Amino acid sequence: MTDDGRRHGLSTLAREYVLFCLVGTFNLAVFFLMYLASYSLLDGVHYRAATSWSISYLLSSILSHSMHRWFTFKSLSPYGKSLVTTMAVYSIMLVVSTASQALLADNMGYNHVLVWALNTLAFGLASFIALRFIAFPASDGSISVRERMQNSRIGRRS
Repeated sequence: MTDDGRRHGLSTLAREYVLFCLVGTFNLAVFFLMYLASYSLLDGVHYRAATSWSISYLLSSILSHSMHRWFTFKSLSPYGKSLVTTMAVYSIMLVVSTASQALLADNMGYNHVLVWALNTLAFGLASFIALRFIAFPASDGSISVRERMQNSRIGRRS
C-alpha cells in the first residue's frame, strides 16, 4: 500500500486520466446499452431521451464507482464515503446532463444518440477531476489491484 498524497503530480494525473478513459470505455458501453434498451422500452413517454438517459446514468454510476475505485485510482478511500461522494458528484452531473438531453433531443429535436455522445464527452473530464480530488483524494492512499485481491481473499478466509 502506498501513500501517493505527497507525490501526485501531472504525470500521475495524466496516467490516471488515461486509465479513467479506458475504464470509462467499458462503463460507457454498459451505459449506452442500458440507454438504448430503456429508450426502446419507453416508447410513448414524453421525455423519452431524458428519462432513458437518467435511468441508465444512475444504474451505470454504481458500476463506474467500483471500477474507478479499483482500477483507475486504486483508492483506499473508505468505500461508503467514496460511494456517497461519487454519487453526489454524479447526481449533480446527472441533473445538468439530463437537462441538456431534454433540451437538445426532446425539445429541439436533435438526434438523441448524437446528443448522448456530446453529453458523454462534455461531462467526462469534469467527472475525472471531481472524482480524483473529491471522491478518491490521493491523500487517502492507494492499493494495487493485486494487493486488494489478496486482502479480499484473506478476508473471506477469516
